[in-house]
Amino acid sequence: MDIDAWRREDPEFTRAVTQIHEPGALPTDPEIPARHAYWELLPGDVRARLLEKAGRCLTWWAGPDSDGRPSALVVGDRGLCRVGQVLRDGVPEFRGQRTRVEPGSLHSRSFDGRPPADGRATAPGLPGAPVLRLELDREAQGVLGHFPLPVQDFLQRPFLTGEDRVTADWYYDETVEPDRTTWFVALVLSCGRALTLAEGTRTLDRGARPDQARWHGIQYHQARLTPR
Repeated sequence: MDIDAWRREDPEFTRAVTQIHEPGALPTDPEIPARHAYWELLPGDVRARLLEKAGRCLTWWAGPDSDGRPSALVVGDRGLCRVGQVLRDGVPEFRGQRTRVEPGSLHSRSFDGRPPADGRATAPGLPGAPVLRLELDREAQGVLGHFPLPVQDFLQRPFLTGEDRVTADWYYDETVEPDRTTWFVALVLSCGRALTLAEGTRTLDRGARPDQARWHGIQYHQARLTPR
């Protein structure tokens, strides 16, 4: 049963809440260029191919993979695209892969960071509702935990109807100024049948408590993926 059918037929799903995560550390390495600078380090034809395959861009980043080799991810309205560098006969070359977005399945929302008008907590669901848990590793949970509660719910909910393993990809960078610190944070969750993503900018004034950081707009999206 697909997620839309379950939503219509199972009232427990609609009243359930997804697990809410706490924000984790966002360590940065000043030796690694930010995504814009690293993107320029990729060959021009690789960048052009990624953007062509992805379609209208929803989020993207570039940086080193776990082995220190150049890599990039672009999500657009036509697909989730990754590119990385591999060795072929001792010579490095770039190879990419794309998972197609099902046409017409993309749904987008925005969050402006303002508190709700009634001042109440924004956690989805009702007191006593069952909690739906998504298996993610601790680091991914920590990145997810930086997003507001409604965004966390939106990102996780499409994956709670199946047994597919969920892959988490993320990027963030930090800009420190005399009066504030600014973070750009992007997170993509995906499995064989669906993806969700969110990106936004968050600031914390100098001397303020971490819980006083403010979001300045978050764009977040869901889509179904076409089976390979």
